[in-house]
Amino acid sequence: MAGSGRAEPRVRAALLVLALGALVGGALLGGGLGLAGCGPPGGEVLDVILVSLDTTRPDHLSGLGASRNTTPTLARLASEGAVFDSMRSAAPWTLPSHVSLFTGLPPAVHDVVIDFQSLDRSRRTLGEIFGDAGFRTMGVFSAPYVHGHYGFARGMDFYERATLDPMIFDLPRSQMKAQIGQTERRSHTEVTSRLVVDRALNLRDHVARERNLMFLHFFDPHYDYKAPPAYLRRFADPAYAGPVTGDNVSDPAIVHAGMPAADLAQLQALYDAELAWVDDNLKRLVEAIEASGRARQTVLVITSDHGEEFLEHGHYGHRSTLHDEELRVPCIVWAPGRVKPGTVVKDEVANYDVLPTLMDYAGIAPEPSVYGRSLRPLIEGGSLPPRPSMAALSFFSHEPAGYYVQHDSMVFQGLKLIRRIHVAWSPKDERNLSGRPDPASEQIEVYDLAADPRELHDLAAENDPRVPGLRRAFDEECRRQAGALAAYQRRGSDSSGDTGLTLQESMQAVGYLAAGRARDAKEKPAATGETPAPAEPVPDPGPTGPR
Repeated sequence: MAGSGRAEPRVRAALLVLALGALVGGALLGGGLGLAGCGPPGGEVLDVILVSLDTTRPDHLSGLGASRNTTPTLARLASEGAVFDSMRSAAPWTLPSHVSLFTGLPPAVHDVVIDFQSLDRSRRTLGEIFGDAGFRTMGVFSAPYVHGHYGFARGMDFYERATLDPMIFDLPRSQMKAQIGQTERRSHTEVTSRLVVDRALNLRDHVARERNLMFLHFFDPHYDYKAPPAYLRRFADPAYAGPVTGDNVSDPAIVHAGMPAADLAQLQALYDAELAWVDDNLKRLVEAIEASGRARQTVLVITSDHGEEFLEHGHYGHRSTLHDEELRVPCIVWAPGRVKPGTVVKDEVANYDVLPTLMDYAGIAPEPSVYGRSLRPLIEGGSLPPRPSMAALSFFSHEPAGYYVQHDSMVFQGLKLIRRIHVAWSPKDERNLSGRPDPASEQIEVYDLAADPRELHDLAAENDPRVPGLRRAFDEECRRQAGALAAYQRRGSDSSGDTGLTLQESMQAVGYLAAGRARDAKEKPAATGETPAPAEPVPDPGPTGPR
């Protein structure tokens, strides 16, 4: 592992992530997950668990705004812990958002903004920071954008894949281009939540120590929507006879602006069924923590990498805009005996604040390289000065010719600014992102989130007097982040290295662009899961993990 002398983990079959971008402290020994008292000394028993629920928007979760009972386990944890009502992701897609979770850095500072980039060794990760503090570090992941290839495995003693098929980055480079689209689509069609929890509990039972960090990633809320049928029956209209199924939700001929209301309702029912399925598997995890008797030694944080748009601004899915249906994420902190039940935090915060918060509860000293800040004072009823919450999204295409389009947003003191600007770029030199922005192309939108939570009324178009001050705050925050980026000296990415894939090939490789193959039917979990074999550490698995 870069920066600590710890062994690199095996990239195996599971990643424990509680989306909602969360931090979880749990006792991973003795049959439970848990976290000990506040600010524990170096040798105190402690379990920190961070759960990332992919593609999960809070207004579809019970207790956080849902109109139906989708997630009773999350509702219970929220009532027994703390809820952040205004947390936003640093990006509306998986890769840069999770890099922010793992580094405490916004995208402009961690500099992983497109598919072919991986994290530079100069940025320390969740695993490295906790590993250097004496924690056993473990992760289970279920989607290619959270693969160790991108740097997420650095500092992890165990980093396991929770899919049946290998991912593109598990293959030798010589086979990658030939296999594009042949295996990675399965990450969208496999049902993996049960296996994520199975592998988490297996790690706990076989390799955990007295102080543990665990990351769990649940990909099932992401399309395709293929929850077991019993879950869909809870939410879908039994009389529905339209074209929307769990297999075709990304087909623009079926899911599009102006689609019939019954079809949109079915789409959201499919999504809610996935959330309910994941919630039942989270229940297994929580019950294991409680059965161990170590709940009071656990800090559990559950969050998401991004939300999901259901045509609110004319799009379905994510990685489309910086509006709140794609950026706003849940964040629940459950730590019995440490967090006052029923705590609700209204302050505007970012998902790059999660890592420093976890460090605070684990008694790890702040690191100057971490841009985010601990939210523990807010959880404990105190205050923090208002600070901008930033997000970014880069669009690369052949239009407009000679440019890519950079989207940046800032939420600050109840207002939201979104900027779009063209940046010089050529697909012939697609990995060179250092072009100059074109000031003449800049577009600005501003919204009052309290008065206009759906972001439909652009204050910038009306010359609202609040806009110039917000723009100055945006420019100042951009300068601050540029200064933080300049402080790093590039050391190269981790041992996985460059795949040699183009941008289009990279997106096909992780299942986001069609590659000439029909989708596989999503596999249903067996009635009883097979217990995974005991995990074994591997000193140095090399660039692609196990063969």
